Amino acid sequence: MYRLTRAAAITMLLAAGLVPTTYAQANASAPPSGGSSDAESPLPVVDNRFPRYQALTPSVKFWTKIFAQYSEKQSIVHSSVYPNKIFKVLDFRSYSQPDSDYAFNKLRRKHEQDAEDEVDQLLKRLDAKQDAPDQMTADERRLYDLFADVPGRSKFKDAIGTFRVQHGLRERTEHALEVSDRYLPSMEQTFAGYSLPKLLTRLPLVESSFNLDAYSRAGAAGIWQFIPSSARAYMRLNDIVDDRRDPWTSTDAAARHLRDDHDKLGDWPLAITAYNYGRNGIARALDSVHGKTLMDLIDHYDSRRFGFASKNYYAEFLAAIDVEHAYRTRTAVADRAKPLEFEVVETKNYVPYDTLRRLCGASDDVFRRLNPAYRPEVIEGKLYVPPNHLIRVPYGSARAFEVGYAKLGAHERFDQQRVYFQLYRVRRGDNLSTIASHHDVSMHEIMRASGLRSASMLRIGQILKIPPKTEARPGPITVAVGESKPTQTLEQRLDAARETQRENDAARQQGAAQQYLVHEVRRGQTLTGIAQQYNVSLSDLRDANSIRGSVLHIGQKLRIPARYRLHRVSSGQTLSGIAQRYNTSISALRSANGIKGSVLRVGQTLKVPLDS
Repeated sequence: MYRLTRAAAITMLLAAGLVPTTYAQANASAPPSGGSSDAESPLPVVDNRFPRYQALTPSVKFWTKIFAQYSEKQSIVHSSVYPNKIFKVLDFRSYSQPDSDYAFNKLRRKHEQDAEDEVDQLLKRLDAKQDAPDQMTADERRLYDLFADVPGRSKFKDAIGTFRVQHGLRERTEHALEVSDRYLPSMEQTFAGYSLPKLLTRLPLVESSFNLDAYSRAGAAGIWQFIPSSARAYMRLNDIVDDRRDPWTSTDAAARHLRDDHDKLGDWPLAITAYNYGRNGIARALDSVHGKTLMDLIDHYDSRRFGFASKNYYAEFLAAIDVEHAYRTRTAVADRAKPLEFEVVETKNYVPYDTLRRLCGASDDVFRRLNPAYRPEVIEGKLYVPPNHLIRVPYGSARAFEVGYAKLGAHERFDQQRVYFQLYRVRRGDNLSTIASHHDVSMHEIMRASGLRSASMLRIGQILKIPPKTEARPGPITVAVGESKPTQTLEQRLDAARETQRENDAARQQGAAQQYLVHEVRRGQTLTGIAQQYNVSLSDLRDANSIRGSVLHIGQKLRIPARYRLHRVSSGQTLSGIAQRYNTSISALRSANGIKGSVLRVGQTLKVPLDS
């Protein structure tokens, strides 16, 4: 439950109709409830893998104030080049609530724009008056002193147009810290399973403030703010589920994403920045300046795309760590949110969402919180939950679920998905191939659903029926025997990771046997895409199949070169989770290990195909 702090209560009373104090000095804001007046007092968390570059210290201090000191109803006017140079704070906390958020935001933006214009006018006058401080107004002198440590006579002229507005995040961050304990223990275990630093699990404080429903204008969703293109590389995103909204599944995806960023860039400040900017973009930027570190990019890389957000992302991360450390220093363990506990069951048929909820005896709110990835069409009953889906149920209810599931009649479990279509209006320039590719279904499925006899029978304005995308999971999901809870202790996960590493090292010393997987070419696939899917090089794929050109045929069977590493199964692991961890497929794991049943054993050693 969210508790109303004393500061928030005062804010609400001020909002009841007192005359607003629109403009306030930068040091006029009250500190967060429960903290000292000095937002920098807690000692920073030290981890040598996350260096605190001296040049970033002012930026880290600035973001610490944004997270811990300034309210969401305060607008901080500051330099984008030197973030900690704050010219003015616009304080809207004492405003009476207007008729609508739109009206308030419009009014707020007008004051912000006026403040930005004011700074630019002051900078222009300072450029002319910099040799005569005694002739300056109070505001001019304050801005003059703010830039006292910046060298050069053109500093005021260069600063024109560089001031921006940042809203405070104190209330949002307080709430994020309160709810984060529901998920952090499990998140830390997931990251430990990939041998990743647990501090990385604090990135959602920056990305989304741990808001499960967060959705950005760029289409990013969930606590890790995956955009669709990145999401499809690491999780399910289709008409049934959007795994970005699942804090457990998306955390596993984020761990693999950050692992891949680090594998490519070899440095955590760079890998963290790549999570915001893109790993290939960071690699190209480093090459362009012949750099090796994040500071090389910040100091020398000049690109409009590598702007304020990307340059400050690592500093935000460090500030979030410090703010969380301060919160835990002053908050008793007993007052923190308890981790969510649950058990995992598996569907074997197409089943209505509400039937699954009823079987575990959970309220609608609890069931949605445990299974937040399902689309509205599934929750509303327009589509069924497919077979082989892992469902979280309240801890202690798995047995009752399984008994009830076994008793379901034919009216509540089905052999096929419900017929449900999206409607698409044909636009100028469309063709059936591009429409099918965009919706991730085949041309034949659209033609059959829409009653088309030919792919060329399209006209502008025509309404097509788009059937739902099929599940990406091949075959049933297997769950390790011995699972009593879906989590392990951190030490257990670390022990398992160390054991797996020892086995993999031994396998590499002994040499791995060359072997091939088989891939059947589907419509629209290319050699490059197939090579990326299986993490093999394009040249190795060509050599394995004696291919010289780039033409493939639908139904053509390709040999995919693969090697093996070893993985020891831990309690609670599934083939799906293991496949995701190593960027391989369930069918590849089945083929490599001769698995036909539906059970894994704790301690079982699996061969995991790797690229050669």
